[in-house]
Amino acid sequence: MYTPKLFISCPMNGLTDEMIKANREKMHKIAEIVFDKKLEVIPSYIIPAGEVPEGAMTPLWCLGRSIQMMSEADYYIGVNAFYDYDYPGCVIENNVAHNYGLRTYFVDSSILNLPKKDLHYEKDNIK
Repeated sequence: MYTPKLFISCPMNGLTDEMIKANREKMHKIAEIVFDKKLEVIPSYIIPAGEVPEGAMTPLWCLGRSIQMMSEADYYIGVNAFYDYDYPGCVIENNVAHNYGLRTYFVDSSILNLPKKDLHYEKDNIK
């Protein structure tokens, strides 16, 4: 019997592996409640270890791989970020999931274990 697949998009920059795994597990549980289904998680947490071609931008390379993996998803859960300079990969993944018709749910970032936002940092990095 087919188990529907879930793509989880969550912030990773500045987080430890343990924090990322805990956030992903929390989002997985939320998705199963919201969608009322047992969901198989697509292993989209990429640690590129030597896979990134020389000269490539690692975060962008990982984003490209994650979007490729998203093509296998039936459901999507992400952080409620659509214009957030702190989570640019999440913003792109959210838009891809929405624009390509995946069943989606967005959680507020406050429920996750994330570094505190530095408002001064945000202001200085707006272009």
